[in-house]
Amino acid sequence: MADDRIELFVGLIATIDTPGAADACRRLLSVDERIRADRFKFERHRRQYIYAHAMLRLALSQVAPNVAPTAWSFGAGRYGRPFVASPQTSTALHFSLSHADGCVACVVSGHEAVGVDVETVSRSVAPLSTADRFFAPEEVETLRKLPEPAAIERFFDYWTLKEAYLKAKGFGLNLPLDAFAMQISREAIEISFKPDIADDPDGWHFSLCSPSPSHRLAIADGSRAHGGLPINHNAWPLQEAAE
Repeated sequence: MADDRIELFVGLIATIDTPGAADACRRLLSVDERIRADRFKFERHRRQYIYAHAMLRLALSQVAPNVAPTAWSFGAGRYGRPFVASPQTSTALHFSLSHADGCVACVVSGHEAVGVDVETVSRSVAPLSTADRFFAPEEVETLRKLPEPAAIERFFDYWTLKEAYLKAKGFGLNLPLDAFAMQISREAIEISFKPDIADDPDGWHFSLCSPSPSHRLAIADGSRAHGGLPINHNAWPLQEAAE
C-alpha cells in the first residue's frame, strides 16, 4: 500500500523519448493539459511537460490499478500545490512532480507531506553568489569552506533538498529559502528552522540521489514514520502508455 512507502518514478528524456512515445503519452493527458503543452515555444519543453504529466498519471494508476491513467483529475491548493481531485481511492493518494532539462520525476504516497525535486547540475553556476542571495547563513558558510567542485555539488544538494521540503509542505515559494537550513553529513541529512518557523526538525527525513551525472534529485519525507518511509524505485512505465 502507498501509505507505508514512497513510490519514486524517474525518466531520463534521452532514454524514454523513443519514436511514438510522446504521442502515446500525450493521449493520456486531459484536454487542458494538452492545451498547456501546446503553448510551449520550444519542442523540448513541450515534450518534457508531456512526459512528466503522463508519467504522473501512469504512476498513480500503478499504485491504484483499478483507475485508468486518463481518469485522474487534479485540483490546486492555496499555494498552487496540485492534488488528486478525483476519483476517490481506498487510500488517499498524494504526489509531487518535478522536471528539469532532460529529466522528469514524481513521487506517490499515502502521506501528504512528501515532496520531490530534480535539478540539472550546471558546472557554470556561481554557487556563492546565488547562495548569498537565497540560502541560510550557515549553508553559505559551509559552501565557502569547500573547494569549487565540491561547493557546486553541495549547492545543488541544498537547492534540491530545499525545494523538496517546500513541495512537501505545499508552500511553493511562499517560504524564503533562508528560513531553514540543511545539514548534510555521512550519517544523515537534517533540517533546522529559524525560531519563528513552526515546524519540527525531527519530523523530517531526506534522501539524495543522482538519476544521471547531469541531474540531482532530493526527496523530503514529513510522514514522521520511524526512520522515514521506504522508497521504492520504479522503472519508467512507458510501455503502458504505448499499449
